[in-house]
Amino acid sequence: MLKDVKCRCTCAGATVWVTGRSLADRRAAAYAMAERLAADGHRVQVLDRLDGSGARPERTGMTAEVLARNGIVAIVPCAAEGADTVRARHEASGTRYIEMCVTGKDAPQEFAAMVKTLLPGRR
Repeated sequence: MLKDVKCRCTCAGATVWVTGRSLADRRAAAYAMAERLAADGHRVQVLDRLDGSGARPERTGMTAEVLARNGIVAIVPCAAEGADTVRARHEASGTRYIEMCVTGKDAPQEFAAMVKTLLPGRR
């Protein structure tokens, strides 16, 4: 019987919390970033609250943290509300958390490049 075994993925995962004024800009940035990171070999999931879940930011943040802890880059286009709770959860588990504010059309490319530099290695 195994006791006190902690399994942890060694793949590079992170939560990217995408904020900004416009929901359309946040969503566009999230999906563009996901496409670019996936093309570079990263496992990526966009957790878009408009996909029907209607989940609170804290719940979405918990889901993102679990995915990130298991080697997936979880991208969440969400308002800044609830980000403090989400950030604290990630810090407590030692999971990478990146918060980015969309401010212009070039933001997705810049963000994808920044996220790649924060991930240790590629798949």
